[in-house]
Amino acid sequence: MKKILFAINNLGIGGAERLVLNQIKYINSEVFNSCLLTLLPDPPKNFSESAKFLGDRLVRFNLKNIFDIRSLFKIFLFLRKEKFDAVITGLFLSNLIVRFLAVLARAPVIMAYEYNIYEDKRYWQILADKFLSYFTDKIIVSSPDVLEFTSKQEQISKDKFVVNYNAIPLEKFNPSREKIKELKTTLTVPLDNLVIATAGRLIEQKGHIFLIQAIAKIKRQNPQLKFKVYIFGKGVLEAELLKEIKQRSLEDVICLPGIWPMGELLAITDIFVLPSLWEGLSIALLEAMNANKSIVATEVSGSREVILNGQNGFLIAPKDADSLAEKLEMLLT
Repeated sequence: MKKILFAINNLGIGGAERLVLNQIKYINSEVFNSCLLTLLPDPPKNFSESAKFLGDRLVRFNLKNIFDIRSLFKIFLFLRKEKFDAVITGLFLSNLIVRFLAVLARAPVIMAYEYNIYEDKRYWQILADKFLSYFTDKIIVSSPDVLEFTSKQEQISKDKFVVNYNAIPLEKFNPSREKIKELKTTLTVPLDNLVIATAGRLIEQKGHIFLIQAIAKIKRQNPQLKFKVYIFGKGVLEAELLKEIKQRSLEDVICLPGIWPMGELLAITDIFVLPSLWEGLSIALLEAMNANKSIVATEVSGSREVILNGQNGFLIAPKDADSLAEKLEMLLT
């Protein structure tokens, strides 16, 4: 049986974290003995409950920073002692630290994930990724666009990459009416209102500002429509988005309730929106599709791989608030 180590920063709420837990949960346990390493303490909202199935196969290191020599040495000793057949890392910090230590520990196979198009990588991060690529067997990417971008950004041969589309378990989604009513009561959603929702970090990439602009246009054109909009997530743009909502007098329509479990937020959702400016392949989008929600997404990498425009959802250009308003209003009416 092959020993496989997956490594990620922590178990905070996010697509990469959900993906790695599913990979370990559904990997062929007769062939692979899988273990998960986390570098950092978990934030208050996390997937610790979902990771309980791992038991002692979840190994946590509370790294203080990249110069925490004591913790780094502990991780190195762990890698050397366990003699993993393959080490698979994800997200930049894990890709940097665990990949480097796996090289020193002489792991036979080393792979790293690039989940997204990271336009904001600093020069030193690009150099570090390029250097470590020489010791990496494969760099796994979530879409052909991520492959093209990362290869060009870091000047790494395309032969080093492999596309492995993000995936989710196709589980039956059937929340009870009582549960939906309970969740809507928690959010104070009138039962006769439709719900538009999106989920993701509150950062520029996710394009929330264009969703707010689209909702403002819908309310101007069709003020009698009864609906609520929920932007689930946390991030650096929260204050800016709240200010935009207030300036447009949309406080009674658009809410930012923070981070919610995907199952619960999808239970109250009628229309799921992904207004991103760029993506890898959104796990939230796949989960919304699995839950049979109406979909409006921007035509970016990943989304156009799974959405056939006009068949199983609608695709619009990024930053096009007018087209977004048009599609949402059509669905609402």
